[in-house]
This record gives sequence, C-alpha cells and structure tokens, in this order.
Amino acid sequence: MPRQHQKLKRSRSPVLKKLTKKILLNEDLRVDAGASVQALYDIVTTIRVTNKRDTGRLQLAKEHIRSIKRQMRSLNERVNALENEIKVLTEDK
Repeated sequence: MPRQHQKLKRSRSPVLKKLTKKILLNEDLRVDAGASVQALYDIVTTIRVTNKRDTGRLQLAKEHIRSIKRQMRSLNERVNALENEIKVLTEDK
C-alpha cells in the first residue's frame, strides 16, 4: 500500500468512514448536514500546505466552516423553538 494512501486512511474521521462505506455499498445515504460540515472540517484540518498563500486560503476555509457550524446551530435552535411552539398551539386546541 502506498505511503500516501496509508496516511489518508489513518486520518479519516468516523463520519467520513461511515459515508464512504455507504457510498461504496450503494446503501441508502441520508446525510446529516452537521455531520457533513464536521467531515469537511476534519478533511480541511488534515491538509498540509507548503506555502503562505495556501496557508491563508486554508485558514479562510476553516473560518468559513466554523461560521457555517455556528449558523447551523442557530438554525437548529430556531427550528426546535418553532416545533415547541407548534406543539403548544396544537395542545391548546
């Protein structure tokens, strides 16, 4: 097995392993957006760069991913609040 392939194999997150297995086995693939963002962040954090330009671009990508995670957390909280409101309104009827 080539050395580069061994490194990639070791650095995979559990989420990425699960997704890869489902894709290879043609299983039903329902992807959680949060899990996808986390897998993307895991991939980005394992990338090694050799110059300043790419280092800056990688840092920017990480910040964008963190921003997406914050926005998703906020949206999930809002969805939960709205679901609770719906539950209260349907109980009042």
